[in-house]
Amino acid sequence: VSTPIAPSPVPTPGLAKRMKKSKQSLQVTKDLGRWKPADDLLLINAVLQTNDLTSVHLGVKFSCRFNLREIQERWYALLYDPIISKLACQAMRQLHPEAIAAIQSKVLFSKAEEQLLTKVGSTSQPTLDTFQELLHKHPDVFYPSRTAKALQLHWQLMKQYYLLDDQT
Repeated sequence: VSTPIAPSPVPTPGLAKRMKKSKQSLQVTKDLGRWKPADDLLLINAVLQTNDLTSVHLGVKFSCRFNLREIQERWYALLYDPIISKLACQAMRQLHPEAIAAIQSKVLFSKAEEQLLTKVGSTSQPTLDTFQELLHKHPDVFYPSRTAKALQLHWQLMKQYYLLDDQT
């Protein structure tokens, strides 16, 4: 009686290629599950505003908690991975205009924006008109969706934490 010979453990080249492809698509699918289109849009806008992934990690509230490494990996994937980039762009295009406006209102303030806000004195009682004027004088500095109310709220926060020019 002869014993059956076990199949060779060395996979054929075609099988290895298919396994590698399925692992890549599994990674893409895994990323798609955690990263929502709103998160991608928020990430892109925040990085464009601050040019700093660490600031984005510390200052942006995404739909779920991402560590700095995950944010870096997603940013690089959006930039350099054609599959992820294409899928993310398609998903972001599907967002409702109101959702886009809500996301844009959460974008971090840039250093240049905060620099202009620090010029408004802490002892003055600025009105919405003051901040509206600031928006009109510096349209190239402020993020396009900023409102006078958003500037006023951020200025109040800066005042509370003694970040204005005339505060010690």
